[in-house]
Amino acid sequence: MATGNNLHLGEAKEWFTKLKVICARIYRPGMSLQGPVQIILGYVGNKNAAIGAAILSLIIAIWSFSLFATLFAILFSIVAITLIFVGAKIFFYTPEEISIDIADENTILSYVKDVHINGESEIVIHSQPGYGKEKNTFIILQLFDSISILDCRNITSISDKSYHDIAIQFFHPAENEYTISASSDEGSVGFEVILQTADQCRVKFLHPVRKIIRLDFMPS
Repeated sequence: MATGNNLHLGEAKEWFTKLKVICARIYRPGMSLQGPVQIILGYVGNKNAAIGAAILSLIIAIWSFSLFATLFAILFSIVAITLIFVGAKIFFYTPEEISIDIADENTILSYVKDVHINGESEIVIHSQPGYGKEKNTFIILQLFDSISILDCRNITSISDKSYHDIAIQFFHPAENEYTISASSDEGSVGFEVILQTADQCRVKFLHPVRKIIRLDFMPS
């Protein structure tokens, strides 16, 4: 009997963790009102489709509360709204191409942000200045209203597992062992290395999560 209770408790904790991660992707502590809107628009990938999904969701929510008891109406609305936005993404999503002028460089960092249905987002870097094995490898991330790359070198992509759990792919495999350091103008940065191989790493930032963080990858 105790084993069965422990099993149900473990399942409940797992679902709670998943729900917490989803909520953290939509709203993070200190985020402005514009942040959740940008995240939802980025998820759907089409502004008109996102607006249409929001209007339809509002109509369904009002209708459900007029017909059902409060608890059932809330559950029904959550399920219906989720299906509406997932459907809007499936039928209308298009990758967003963005060009950013990098300071003190005469080139452009271009990338495509692809937000997958499972909630993870990936930024794939097409071009960058001064790359090569003889150059220092680094990346500067913004982790506030949305995940974005402010500057980088020798990085091909980042994947956003959650807003403080980032996987990074390198432009070329590291020939030697390397160390990872993190810094921010806002104060010290706590982080945990979950995965570290020659061509990728995965870093989880600890609270408090800074808005802008620089990661340097240096040969040991």
